[in-house]
Parts: sequence; C-alpha cells; structure tokens
Amino acid sequence: MFGKLVPVGSLVKCPTVVDWSNEQEAEAAKSCMNPIRSTIESGDDSVDLNALFDVQSVDIDRGGGGIDDKPLRVTLLKKKRSTSAADDSDTAVVDDNKSSGPLILYMHGGGFTVRGGKNALAAQMFSSLLQKAEEDEDDHGSFMDDAVWAVVEYRLAPEYIYPAATEDCLLALNHLVNEMNLGGKGIHINGVSAGATLAMEVTLKSIDMNIDSFFVDEPMVPLPSKNENGWSFDSSSFRRFSYARIPPVSWLEWSLKALTGMETYPSIESNIPYGMITTNVDITGGSLEVANWKHAFQNSNSTLLPTLFLVNANGDPLKDGGVYFKQVYEHVIEQVEGEKRSSERTEIKYFETKTGHTLFYALEPSVFQQMMSEWYTVMRKAHGNRHQ
Repeated sequence: MFGKLVPVGSLVKCPTVVDWSNEQEAEAAKSCMNPIRSTIESGDDSVDLNALFDVQSVDIDRGGGGIDDKPLRVTLLKKKRSTSAADDSDTAVVDDNKSSGPLILYMHGGGFTVRGGKNALAAQMFSSLLQKAEEDEDDHGSFMDDAVWAVVEYRLAPEYIYPAATEDCLLALNHLVNEMNLGGKGIHINGVSAGATLAMEVTLKSIDMNIDSFFVDEPMVPLPSKNENGWSFDSSSFRRFSYARIPPVSWLEWSLKALTGMETYPSIESNIPYGMITTNVDITGGSLEVANWKHAFQNSNSTLLPTLFLVNANGDPLKDGGVYFKQVYEHVIEQVEGEKRSSERTEIKYFETKTGHTLFYALEPSVFQQMMSEWYTVMRKAHGNRHQ
C-alpha cells in the first residue's frame, strides 16, 4: 500500500516553514507540494466508498476563526443497506445516529504531510470487520450492523504544525460521541503510520471516554534523544534500514521538521547522519511517558485500560519506535493493574509483519485477516460488556 506513497520523497525539496500570510511565498510552497499530494491522493480516490458503504460527510466547526475557520471534515461509513447507484455522500445519509454499534475513529497515514491510504485502507479494514461479523457462527455479529467507521481529515503540515492534527482528532471524537451519540457500544481508535502516532495521543487524552481498544499500526515515533533534550528518529532500526524507500527516511525527517516548525538547511543537514535531526516538540503528546497514562487513568471513570493492538514491520526504519511504545504500555499495565492476576490484565496484541512498512495490507493477507479477526473479537467483547 505504501508503494503508492513513493512520490513523497520528492517533498524534501519543499520548504518546511512558510509564511502563509506572504502570498508569493505561500504560492511557491503550494506549487511545490500540491502536485505531489495530488498524485498520491488520486490513487486513493479510485476507491469508491459510496459503492461499498452508506456514507455521510460531517463538517465540524472548529470555532477558532482566522486561518482555521474551515470546518473539520469527517467521513462516516456504515454497512451498506441500499444498492442504489445514485447513492452518494449527500443522499446516502447515516441518519440513525444512535449507540447500538461501535465507533471506530480512523486516522490515515502520510507523515502528517499527505493523505496516505485515507480511503483504501479504511475500506479494506472496515470491510473485513463487517465480513467477520457476517461469518460469526454464534450470531453475535449483528452489533456491527450499526458500527460507524469515522475517517478524520485532520489538518496537514507544514500548513498547520503540531498539535493541529491532534486537536482535530480529539474534536472529531468528542463531537461524534457527545453530539451525535455514537460509540455507546464501544469506542475504538485506529491509525496507520503517522495516524498511529495520533491514535496513541488521542487514546491517552480520551481515556475518560472509556476507550475499548486502540490499533497502533507502525507508528511514526521519534524517541527521546540520548545526548540532549528533544526527540529524534535515531535508533538502530532507523540506521539499519536507512536505505528503505518505503518510507524514505529523508522524507520522514522532512515531515518531522514540517510538523514541528523547524527550518530546513540543506547545506548543513547534508552532513548530519540520518536520524540525528532533533526537535524540541514531542509529537506523541506525552504518550511515551508511563506517568501520563497512569495519571490519565486514575483521573478517569474508566475501569480498564484499553486493549492495545500494535503492528511493527521488519525492515521498517520506524520499527524501534513501535517497540519502545510497546515497552511503555507494558509498564503502564504493570503499574495500573499490577494487583490483578495476569489473566485479568489488559492485553497487548503484538504483530510483526515481514514485508516492510504497511505493505502487509497487500502482501500478507493471512496476517491481515488474523489481525482483523482478533480485533473483531475485542469489539464483540466490548459490545457485550457495555450491553450488560
């Protein structure tokens, strides 16, 4: 799947800091970035969501004014009930907003700078989960008939730096749950690559909403720097797989700078080894700190930590970041649920794929199906617990 994102490597020639009030500077930046973004998104747009699901587009007012006055677009997908060819996002409305099915909040990948796999991966995952429900021999799958898969079109960098994307995802979740009354039978957070990093922070900051699970797929996680305050991609996996084209490490570092408002200095950075670009902004929003999870949980009404599904890929420069987060969450479980028997503690479902960053969606179908089967089981259990 990430093969469609190979053109992202061309973004490194674009500026990471732009004065958007300067019309000439802004147009130059857009002329550099927009053709690449369009190429990437055109492949994703070939997936016709309206042919697969009932679809509703929801525009949420940010209430900020100024350059942020454009509403946040969230696309809601539900199991298709109509086969009319005329169905589209304006007519096939998800209008029976109620809490009889789970809510899955989905954050796409793309390094926070492009929209990667926004439709294609959403369709693949949600279709698989609905199929699992159809095949449920115990006839418990009907709860998925009213499941809602919500695709968040969060703001991108460098136009909007951290924490704009996080704020959008939190706004979307709060609106869907508190204004549209969705998720009463389960709330699940899902993100791929950069979206997985968002899933970590959104879950941390929404624990009081009783999140049931979060699916963190190959997250883009800068690690705490060893020799100075800050965060960087420096790790054994980043150095070992720096030759990788999926994703290109030069683009990963460009995206980190774009997201955190760092200038690019090619003449200087050409002599810096990969992984050593350091930012003073923690783009995980504190989700690498055990104490933050413990504090959030203890100050919530939640009785259980959310189940973590974590995917890492062999050959992925970002692998060590995922491993680091796994260790963090293991410590969280130990500190929060240490008095429970091991069989009663929150689970971490960990998967390692073989084909590189996000490629298992296309190249490892059996692994993908196993993931979806286990996630469906967790969703069914969460629904049952909330139904009692």
